[in-house]
Amino acid sequence: MTGTILVTGATGKTGRRLIPLLVRRGTTVRAAVRAPAEAPPGVEEVAFDWADPSTYEAARKGATAIYLVYGDPGRAGDEAENVRALLDGAAEDGVRRVVLLSALGVDQAPDDDLLRRVELAVESCGVPHTILRPGAFMQNFSERHWMRIVDGIRDRDEIDLPGGEGVVSWVSADDIAEVAAVTLTENGHEGKGYTLVGPEPLTMAQVTAFISDAAGRPIRHVESGRDEVRDRLVASGIPAEVAEPISDVYVHALTSGAFGLVNDDVATVTGRPPASFRTFAADAYPAWRR
Repeated sequence: MTGTILVTGATGKTGRRLIPLLVRRGTTVRAAVRAPAEAPPGVEEVAFDWADPSTYEAARKGATAIYLVYGDPGRAGDEAENVRALLDGAAEDGVRRVVLLSALGVDQAPDDDLLRRVELAVESCGVPHTILRPGAFMQNFSERHWMRIVDGIRDRDEIDLPGGEGVVSWVSADDIAEVAAVTLTENGHEGKGYTLVGPEPLTMAQVTAFISDAAGRPIRHVESGRDEVRDRLVASGIPAEVAEPISDVYVHALTSGAFGLVNDDVATVTGRPPASFRTFAADAYPAWRR
């Protein structure tokens, strides 16, 4: 499938990796950004802000597919209603495919759950869709994140996160972007949901050891709890009433083992296995230099 693909979350972890993949596949990419600047070859930029519904139609008009990332929980009104507003009339405008970035386990959440409501809005939009449900991102350790994990590693030699004895199959944003590129441009993925995880479940102690090896110095894990997570969410600008449930989900994900599953979805879509945490850490070590 060629045409024009609207990429929301264009500057985020998956969006900025997805855009060059789509360009190489011969599509025209329309990057949705709050403040347009000079775009690279093959990329259009369009002003878009979830908090400003007046930007929705112009961003969508002429697009044949949409990569949908909702990155403003609690900041821009009702998430599901905003997604419905963006997709209202999408089929009539020629949008033939929507790929939503959701999160692991959301399909099992109650229908009034914040992220599940977004999924339901996509499922009912009248456009063929695919839902990507990744686990925890490897790049949370090396790139901008509301927990400021990379700062702690670089500045204090510590990873301040919940963990306990829980295991997580951390997944690379590069793998998520490649799955998104395939599902946006190739047939056969309509109506499907993919759970995207890494190749191995790891404890926080194992993660810390891989990062220590890559950084070339000892890094320690400092256990943090729900209150610390909630406070960091609030400090990042998320309203307290939204931070409360998100902090519960975040701590559960890292400590319960629920994010420790392993499957073949990345390999099924891309034709290759997902990247290992060891490989990620070896490539990401410049982020932890002092």
